Amino acid sequence: MKKKIILIDGSFYLYRAYYALPNLINTEGFPTGAIYGFINMINKIIKNNLNNYIIIIFDSKGQSFRKKIFNNYKAKRIKMPNNLIIQIKPLYKIIQSMGYHVISIKNIEADDIIGTIAIKAVKNNYFVSIFSSDKDIAQLVSNNINLINPINNSILGPNEIYDKYGVMPNMISDLLALQGDPIDNIPGVKGIGKKISIYLINNLGNLKYIYNNLKYVNKLNIKKIKYIKKCLLNNKKLAFLSHKLTKIKTNININLDFNNLHLYCKPDKKTLLNLIKKYEFKKLINNFEKININHINI
Repeated sequence: MKKKIILIDGSFYLYRAYYALPNLINTEGFPTGAIYGFINMINKIIKNNLNNYIIIIFDSKGQSFRKKIFNNYKAKRIKMPNNLIIQIKPLYKIIQSMGYHVISIKNIEADDIIGTIAIKAVKNNYFVSIFSSDKDIAQLVSNNINLINPINNSILGPNEIYDKYGVMPNMISDLLALQGDPIDNIPGVKGIGKKISIYLINNLGNLKYIYNNLKYVNKLNIKKIKYIKKCLLNNKKLAFLSHKLTKIKTNININLDFNNLHLYCKPDKKTLLNLIKKYEFKKLINNFEKININHINI
């Protein structure tokens, strides 16, 4: 049987935890909602994957290559609240003291770290499960990589991705390049929406093939075909820029030895207990006893 790696989109869980418990503070007035909520959610994953490798990946400060090539990338995103920012370092300390890997690389988005680890893991004969709600991550799904929806824990393989998005995983970035993505401020091709984008991909192929074979667009059985072709021609640069923005990198330099990967690092029980007491997470003590009983006893 293949060994299994669990990759957790830490940034997603961080925001979800914060907005679930935005007003939680300890007696010293330090905000703790994101930390408490995050650890509770992650513990549920850990409990169901005690014998699997777990890595938690976060976005980091700095300008990614996407921002450099397109200044409006994610321009509509709300700036991270300060009372969430100050919870990040304490959260990292707690996760690491529990004995789990945390990876965050300056100027590199979490998606690219996840993509790189996932592809390398498969090459090293691992099966990968990614906990994330990011649709960009769907492009990584294969027979050896599945996507776990954090909201309902549904498991998405290649067929489920097709049912959800209308194209196979390897075409997700092409789909987003055509239809755009308002959440990340990806422009896409103006005048072409989701349905037309899906139709073009499933009947012609990926973005490059579509543009190399525009003569075949006229033969497609859809309304306003001349208008669609005109949109494609007028927005070619934006389409390929959007593809660069939505394509996950899988060649990031990450020092991770898959031949010597441990289920967890050595936990620092004393630090963990002190942190739990400092942030007044009394209920978590019993949870840690139950969940991490195989390698940590408090």
